Amino acid sequence: MRDPQPTEATSSAPPRRRRRWLLIPAVLVAVLAWSAITLILAGTALRDGRADLGEARRTLTSGDLTAAAAAFEEAGAAFDRAADANGWGPGFVPFLGDDHDAVGAMAEGGAHLAAAGDILVEGLADVPGGLDGLAPTAGGLPLDAYRELAGALETAAAEAATAARTIAEAPSSYLLPPVAQARWDAEAETAGLADALDAAAGLADGLPAFAGDDGPRRYLVLSANPAELRGTGGIWGAYAILTMRDGRATLSGAAPTKDLPDVTNDEIDGLDPHYRELYDAFGGAASWQNMNMTPDFPSAARAALANVAAGGGPHLDGVVSADPSALASLLRVTGPVRVPGTAFRVGSDDVVAFTTNEAYVSFSGSDERKEVLGALAADVLGRFLSMQGKSLPRLRALADAVAGGNLKVFATDPAFQDALVRAGAAGAFDRPEGSDQVAVTVNNGSANKVDYYATRTVDVTIQLGGDHEAYGSMDVAIANDAPTAGLPRYVLGPFVEDLGPGDQYPLISAWCADPCDLLEARRDGQDTLVNADVEAGMRYFRDYRPIAAGATGTFGIGWHATDAWEGDAGDGSYRLTFAAQPTIRPTSATVTVVAPPGSRIVWTSEPMAVEDDTATWTGTLDGDTALEMRFRTTFLTRWWRSLTG
Repeated sequence: MRDPQPTEATSSAPPRRRRRWLLIPAVLVAVLAWSAITLILAGTALRDGRADLGEARRTLTSGDLTAAAAAFEEAGAAFDRAADANGWGPGFVPFLGDDHDAVGAMAEGGAHLAAAGDILVEGLADVPGGLDGLAPTAGGLPLDAYRELAGALETAAAEAATAARTIAEAPSSYLLPPVAQARWDAEAETAGLADALDAAAGLADGLPAFAGDDGPRRYLVLSANPAELRGTGGIWGAYAILTMRDGRATLSGAAPTKDLPDVTNDEIDGLDPHYRELYDAFGGAASWQNMNMTPDFPSAARAALANVAAGGGPHLDGVVSADPSALASLLRVTGPVRVPGTAFRVGSDDVVAFTTNEAYVSFSGSDERKEVLGALAADVLGRFLSMQGKSLPRLRALADAVAGGNLKVFATDPAFQDALVRAGAAGAFDRPEGSDQVAVTVNNGSANKVDYYATRTVDVTIQLGGDHEAYGSMDVAIANDAPTAGLPRYVLGPFVEDLGPGDQYPLISAWCADPCDLLEARRDGQDTLVNADVEAGMRYFRDYRPIAAGATGTFGIGWHATDAWEGDAGDGSYRLTFAAQPTIRPTSATVTVVAPPGSRIVWTSEPMAVEDDTATWTGTLDGDTALEMRFRTTFLTRWWRSLTG
């Protein structure tokens, strides 16, 4: 019998099997499309929510609580939409599952931020006058308003902290670039808001006691003159006593600090031994001219309080330091004022030049000048506190003065001092947690006032590499544009042997976060020896050299640091804080960061010029500047390392 011939059905079997195999890529494409669509929908909602939060912040700071409440509500709804859309996505898909987890965390974190905003708006609604009700009125602070708001701020801060923690714990390694960018932006912004609300809650809680709610509080007010630089900003040439009682301020007449009783370092108690070790050789706490050579304001404030106590002065509850730029911030609100006892009028545009330079020509005696300028400061402060209206501009003026380092506050109350530190109002020089830090400080060693004419430029380069190490280079250029004639000797000098009129003798300190090891030091391009020590978690390398009038001097260092960044070269981050010293002419700075070999910069917290593995920031140091950047290798490299690691 012959074998049967193949039928049409049996001959078509192989194509059916091929069609079944073809279903696999088709299903995969469908799943990927499904995931992409849900991510796009969720991403659109996230962008809407972020825009709504931005609108809420703008309307809130403008004082429109109704519009702010509506914007926070819209933000919450947008984040809910993002969570719903993301929830429909196939979270089981390899790699894309991390994207869905990150988007979900951003939606959840955004919802917490919107809730924090709702709580804050409700708290402000209970304050008579809303945000306006927080500003000084009729010469006093509205203490009841701060008490009312403190609880709302604490609850809002807890919501924001939850948001920050939720986003920080989200995946970050294997994300699509748009998702990664959004996640990093959200993490940085949310952490900043959480910190700000936490600090605000502490300030609101402690401000009534600071302002004399439970009895009079007295504070030493020091006038800083940055025409003769010291570590915290300017030399403390005049003082007054500020008394706070039930939120109302009374300022005594100003007097030169040299009129305070003379004491010796042996008579001063209670100071940190390391402060004595670093600064007693320059006079330390016994010298009003030099006690704030340290860049750490709390250390200098403790020295000032200890000096007053040793001299038999009254009990004091803290220290306030203000320089002419702080007055300029207040004058932007009050408008120009007449200098007491004179025909001069000064405003925000010329008060710095008048108080730090022109006054030396206008007043023949040092004591007369200090008394007049002290009276000017008291008059401006009195007008600022007693004026009606312009509440929001006044709050912004105080914030600007604090942000620029021109107004600093120290409190002996530990809880309130901690809040001041967290708010950036304490002038603390401590290295921020999780951040590398650099700084340049100058102390005037020529005893003249020519820092008014100094222009400072700083270039910093950080090369990351190895096991969390960094190689740094810092070059400081100081241009001394002082004249050699036409001003009193009190301004130009000389007061130091071998110097001429207008010459500078700066004590320049370049700082890096400890531990860091010096590799080289350069003065005007030539190798030089430096003094070195550690203070407040920072290591300084110090040069002391003259700069003639009309000349420019340079000082540079190179160093090696360990434990400078987080993660690894495949997926890491680097944070750098440039701590600024308040100066009359803001310091121009350029910061360049090079990622570890094999990786490239993929995100920066501030606008920076990014080219592959290098990110560069250029600007002026009007206050401490914080930069963060993230770097990584290619996706395939990270994936292969995860398999073989």
